[in-house]
Amino acid sequence: MGVAELLAGDNGDRRFVRLFGYQESVSLDTRGRFRLPDDLAAAVQRELGRVGRAADADMPAAAYERLSFYLAPGTRKRIFVYPTPNANLAVRRFENPPPGMDPETIRQARDYFFSRVRFVEADKQNRLVIPEGLRHHAGIDEQVQQITLVAQNYWLTLSRTELVEQRVAEEQEAFEQVAPDLLDPVYRTPPESSGIPPSSEDGGRNETDPEQ
Repeated sequence: MGVAELLAGDNGDRRFVRLFGYQESVSLDTRGRFRLPDDLAAAVQRELGRVGRAADADMPAAAYERLSFYLAPGTRKRIFVYPTPNANLAVRRFENPPPGMDPETIRQARDYFFSRVRFVEADKQNRLVIPEGLRHHAGIDEQVQQITLVAQNYWLTLSRTELVEQRVAEEQEAFEQVAPDLLDPVYRTPPESSGIPPSSEDGGRNETDPEQ
């Protein structure tokens, strides 16, 4: 469990809600509902307000006022939880897939993804219902009583707590392998042509790609 310091970032693309530095286990009731922790709900609402002030006129004002999300199937038995203004980050990946991928496989994956995406609005107690199809996708059956939320910058992931614990060990090992090249300016050589400083903000990772 444990809550890392919650940071609402206002750098980068100001059209999107950004949340990172957060992980918390929450209880799941018999109706498939969980309550957003107060600090997370407050951070999302602050970010929605910030994004709303910088938003274009195409997005209705209500999108920045309500505590609502698009829940979508994610990789590795996870559910991706997109704040409403961020939903297009997932949509555009299917509209512009990486070159070389099989078109029929992309079509099938797209159809699966969009058939299970659901818009979910929090109730007055900041509770969200996980739709049945997404619970099945993530292996969250009636026996599961605890799930874990993890902030991934532009979206949150939701999955069974034991799977999160397994992934942390894998991710730490991967971090130790690549961090000296990505984070340590002593060992990292800047690209000659790009002019990117040694300690670039995103460490070379595409922050808007849900597949990473």
